[in-house]
Amino acid sequence: MTILNQAAAQQFDYRWYPCHRINKQTVPSKLWPWLTTADSLTAKLQSIGHLTVKVLEDDWGTATPRERKRLKLRPRDATRIRTVVLYCDGTAVILARSVVPASALKGRWRQVKHLKTKPLGGYLFQHRALKRSPIEVAKLPKNLFPNQNKALWARRSVFLQYGQGILVNEVFFDTITHLAQPFKTYE
Repeated sequence: MTILNQAAAQQFDYRWYPCHRINKQTVPSKLWPWLTTADSLTAKLQSIGHLTVKVLEDDWGTATPRERKRLKLRPRDATRIRTVVLYCDGTAVILARSVVPASALKGRWRQVKHLKTKPLGGYLFQHRALKRSPIEVAKLPKNLFPNQNKALWARRSVFLQYGQGILVNEVFFDTITHLAQPFKTYE
């Protein structure tokens, strides 16, 4: 099973860069479309296999300093942390950590805290008024996960509709590059 190594470092508290500042040659070619797509990863995974979600954490918690800065949160602002592993056909492919400020749990987004094993992406992309910040990318250090012995790529963006929005961090395991590619290619 893939779990976050809590002792390795504060999760997702790394330096993030806009996609256009990342040298595309440093990213595996089959990973680049996953890393940079503005489309729903949930929908992409469902288009190529059976998607399941394993919830590792879904409760009130503490955002990292960079997550707080990205969401413009004050030190005492309450946040709900949701950490899940997305599986496609039984293979772990993405670890997602969502930081949901209490101020964002309004309107239809109040249901976010009741998703259980439903994917957050599938829920967020249903809303027409949804806005998304530009995607930022980071290369995480190796051995952050017990069974991942090389550096992994991650992305994050903020989904806006209420309050400060919801920050979604997604780490891509190497296994995602072995899946069928759900992206259109132009030759």
